[in-house]
Amino acid sequence: MEKDSEDTLYDILLDPSLDDDVYRALANRRRRYAVYALMEWDRVSMDELADVLTGWLYASEYRMATPDDRNRLITELRHEHVHMLRKAGLAGYDSSGDGLVLPELAYPVARLLRWARRNEYPN
Repeated sequence: MEKDSEDTLYDILLDPSLDDDVYRALANRRRRYAVYALMEWDRVSMDELADVLTGWLYASEYRMATPDDRNRLITELRHEHVHMLRKAGLAGYDSSGDGLVLPELAYPVARLLRWARRNEYPN
């Protein structure tokens, strides 16, 4: 897939309606990948999210993930990452279970996420 031009990126990043909390949340690869998972499935349990993210993260390191890697990740998700995603409006809590849902995203946020997802890793 062709990468977007720098002009497009600057146009996206300089949108004044993007909140600093969005940038802070997306500064971390684990949180970006969590949002990408939500964009893919709309709703994920914490266990599903930990499984998917562990695979995505460690595949890029060319090694097999261990159960300890997954356990560390789910702990990070529960104690740090989910809070930041919710604060930034990038994830909502699934009240029917232990998981997250993709909220309706403002156009500039959705545009930034689409650009980041297209350009971060090959699908």
